[in-house]
Amino acid sequence: MEARPTKWWGWGWEDKVLRLESRPALAAYLGHRLDVDLSVRRPVASFDQIEVPPSRLSSQDLADIQVIVGEGNLASDNVARVTHATGRGYKDLVRLRTARLDHVPDLVVYPEDEDSVPRLLEFAGSHRYAVIPFGGGTNVVGGLDVHGQFAATIVMDLRRLRRVLAIDIESGLATVEAGIRGPPLEEALNAKGLTLGHFPQSWEFSTVGGWIAMRASGSHSNRYGSIEDLVVGVRLVSPARVLEVRSVPKESHGPSLKELVLGSEGALGVITQATLRVQPLPLVRRFESRLFSSFADGVAALRAMAREDGLPDMAYLADSEETKFAAAGEGIAPDADGIAGRRLAEGSLLLMGFEGTKERVTHRRRVALRHARANSTSLGSGPAERWSHERFELPYLRDSLLDHGILVDTVETAARWSDLLAVYDHAKKALQEALWKDGTAGLVLCHVSHAYPDGASLYYTFLAPQREGHEIEQWEGIKAAVTEAVLDAGAALSHHHGIGEDHAPYLSRVIGEDGLVVLRALKRELDPDGIMNPGTLVMGSA
Repeated sequence: MEARPTKWWGWGWEDKVLRLESRPALAAYLGHRLDVDLSVRRPVASFDQIEVPPSRLSSQDLADIQVIVGEGNLASDNVARVTHATGRGYKDLVRLRTARLDHVPDLVVYPEDEDSVPRLLEFAGSHRYAVIPFGGGTNVVGGLDVHGQFAATIVMDLRRLRRVLAIDIESGLATVEAGIRGPPLEEALNAKGLTLGHFPQSWEFSTVGGWIAMRASGSHSNRYGSIEDLVVGVRLVSPARVLEVRSVPKESHGPSLKELVLGSEGALGVITQATLRVQPLPLVRRFESRLFSSFADGVAALRAMAREDGLPDMAYLADSEETKFAAAGEGIAPDADGIAGRRLAEGSLLLMGFEGTKERVTHRRRVALRHARANSTSLGSGPAERWSHERFELPYLRDSLLDHGILVDTVETAARWSDLLAVYDHAKKALQEALWKDGTAGLVLCHVSHAYPDGASLYYTFLAPQREGHEIEQWEGIKAAVTEAVLDAGAALSHHHGIGEDHAPYLSRVIGEDGLVVLRALKRELDPDGIMNPGTLVMGSA
């Protein structure tokens, strides 16, 4: 188990907080924009208020499972069951904070060796017990929900499958068990002078298997690639089959089985092992911050960099509203006196990071700045350095916002360069109208965090006063409105958060009904009893 406990009701470590009050300019900005009284607080329900029904597994079931996983590798206490009942999306946190969990798993198991995984799946299939693979529990799209129609639900927490099996320095490859989290993996690689270069905001808590299952992206994917670019070999253990993708530099073996595993979200089986591309540790890191007069100018600069293969390794372009939010977070009020305050309140902030050899950093920085200088002014390295330093801290702020009765969530998509600004406007308008339709204030922020030769991502954060007692219904209306808007505009249903249950009803809109038929056929072949993470990815499949 964790030596350092995590919050059962919020994000991250139990002993770590980021209070809105610690950033008074940001608190004043949000209080004004959202018209909320920040002196009012909504306490988190006590753990004892959560109704946890008795486990539906029999004593014989528990004895049989213990034979499979070994003594000490299963837990049916209330804390284990509740902390494995949800991910960390907005709906999840509301349910936890208000003690409104509909279902919890009946048992949590912690396999210590890969051989026990197929035996557990065989046992679950013979009893028609649902199985939910669990990595770091950071899912934000309803990908870990428990369903009541099964005789029981077992969560398979992979944290004890965390060994680094091999590091091939000559080939630049590392083979690891799928339950390893970001920090210990990076520590093992750094000791050999290597890095994976994959740093999603959930990096401290998420796992290799979770990254693969959700097709994750990290802050430096412009340089190292997203997880689908880093995985060269993978093993998926399903109830009926084991898919083994060998790690070779290139192959022509028909349709890619690796692609069947990427994005499978636990609905097809359990990812137990992966081989990943790794790179030498960067020798030099440089940061730059530029302020554009408009978001459109910043987008044009990023597009020019991408078309010349000259993107920064990290590029984060905030629209004017997110730039104001960032300025307030740094203690600069939107109406502050002076040139810096006025510019940050009106402009579009681009944060850039470069890393590698001195020669590489010099070249790519020169290319990026050549495209950025025409319509921007320099803010030096400070803002980008601070963002890079704080990015793993910022999710803790969400807990404090919820304490003050503020709805805060994100939605992300991707679109071609030719459509990007139209998608940006369409989705922003949908969010604004959905937030404000009840006559309450709302705030919509957006940034680009990943760019490609043919397009880029759009990542929205939306905030509003919560409708107390109707928090989830309020969120559902907003989520439906923006999802419809994104799809109507021809953009992606999700860029890197995945499908889960939140997006599953819309999947046919992007892959077509025939695509769903293919996915369901695959699900039936690998998971004939339909026990793997039911409701996620492919709805209505057996």
